[in-house]
Amino acid sequence: MASKKTGSLHLTAMPARHWFYRASVIMMMTFAAVMLMMSKTGNPAIVKLRTSIADIVAPVLAVAASPMNAVADIGAWFGEMADLHARNIALSNENRQLLQWQAVAKRMEAENASLRSLLNVVVAPNNRYITARIVSDLGGPYAHSALLGAGSEQGVAKDQAVINENGLIGRVIETGKTSARVLLLGDMNSRIPVMIEGSHEKGILAGSDGRLPVLTYLAKDSTIAVGDRIVTSGDGGVFPRGIAVGIVSLIEKDTIAVQLFADPAQAEYVSIVDYSL
Repeated sequence: MASKKTGSLHLTAMPARHWFYRASVIMMMTFAAVMLMMSKTGNPAIVKLRTSIADIVAPVLAVAASPMNAVADIGAWFGEMADLHARNIALSNENRQLLQWQAVAKRMEAENASLRSLLNVVVAPNNRYITARIVSDLGGPYAHSALLGAGSEQGVAKDQAVINENGLIGRVIETGKTSARVLLLGDMNSRIPVMIEGSHEKGILAGSDGRLPVLTYLAKDSTIAVGDRIVTSGDGGVFPRGIAVGIVSLIEKDTIAVQLFADPAQAEYVSIVDYSL
């Protein structure tokens, strides 16, 4: 008997719930239609009712919309952060490029200064000058030489004088197509015909073992003194006459030391003198 009653109650409950859902839908549709009609009418009472309902619904909608607004704000914040990060990366790249250009500009400025200083060399009108860069130092403790970035294709030949803005550096001893080797004045094998600028007394400037080059083969009655300027004599037709070499810095017994005007360690660009013309 109990089971029959339970079954009958279940059968009668299902249609009631179904009718409740249908009634709710109908009421919502009716409310929507009424609100639509109220929005179209200008009756003061209806307008007042509509505004009252709006006053009640607005806070509810605001509370309901708050989470969505918060989510939107968070999304906007993340978007701004991503944009700032992208801009920061772009600025870092631009700064890196500017630093690279600055380094290039400084290097070019130094090269231009070195090249401009070569223009101060007093040149003979019948000589040809080839500008080259010192690209490597091949010297040891007693062998002083340097490698130039110019060779026979540029007109460089053996025994040509190599100078910078201060004076003589050495002479070419080997040439390749695009390179040349220079024997510096301080090398033990270096021998350069020179003279005292004022008295024209002639001698040979010889390299020494790591010390200053010395003057040899001077006349016994030489009047040379400390402070005298030494220049090339032009003897032998290898070097032009009058290239500045150095100044007498020491006279002691049989040793006459010369302090050179040109320091190869400080030179970047040099001129090779073609004296064959």
